[in-house]
Amino acid sequence: MLPVGMSQNILMSRRSIVTAAIAAPLAMAALPAFANNPGQRDWRAVLLDHDRFLDLERPQSGEKARFYYYRKGQGWDPRGYAIACTILRDVVSKKTVQIDAKLLDLLWIATAYLRVKQLPAKIIVTSGYRTPEFNSSLEGAALNSMHVKAKAADIRIPGVGTEALANLIKVIGVGGVGTYISKNFVHLDVGSVRTWRQAYYSPYEESWLAGYSALDLESVLASSDTPEQGRIVYA
Repeated sequence: MLPVGMSQNILMSRRSIVTAAIAAPLAMAALPAFANNPGQRDWRAVLLDHDRFLDLERPQSGEKARFYYYRKGQGWDPRGYAIACTILRDVVSKKTVQIDAKLLDLLWIATAYLRVKQLPAKIIVTSGYRTPEFNSSLEGAALNSMHVKAKAADIRIPGVGTEALANLIKVIGVGGVGTYISKNFVHLDVGSVRTWRQAYYSPYEESWLAGYSALDLESVLASSDTPEQGRIVYA
């Protein structure tokens, strides 16, 4: 039985998921080292060393889903990855493509950190993949937009300020970050590292997870509100 709202052609085969994952290595491959202590494990690597799940909502289509897309020790979850591709599709052109796996990891690191800090972590997606035709129809959209390459998303997280969210994404250090305070969203992508609309935010903390033990992280990231079974529902 397919998740609600998912057509057969959207639910991709396990082989295609593995192929996509190989073509798009984990976000950690591009993470810079900010820690002052060379012997300290990178906090982003610590967060990636767990089951990875997302809580996404797409207002344009009325869809929302909580799902695992990666299982520690098992690898990519085909059903969860397919759900992510559905939520992040071009809802105007009604086209779904394989979303860059690094983008999902970037979203996971950001929301996992927020969960550890007991902050809201539901992602409202205002834009994901865009067809070239739809992208060219948007005022101000770059012709070589990362959205067209399925490597970008525009998001907001209710309860987390736009500037604060943008700063967190910048600290993760993967790809581009655009801050749109007046429009209440943050653009993030897994292209080259760059920022716009405000100055670059440089982290000074040795570790953004300082003071949290491995047991603390396991308790928070395996809490009872994690999804039991991924599916798309409609508001």
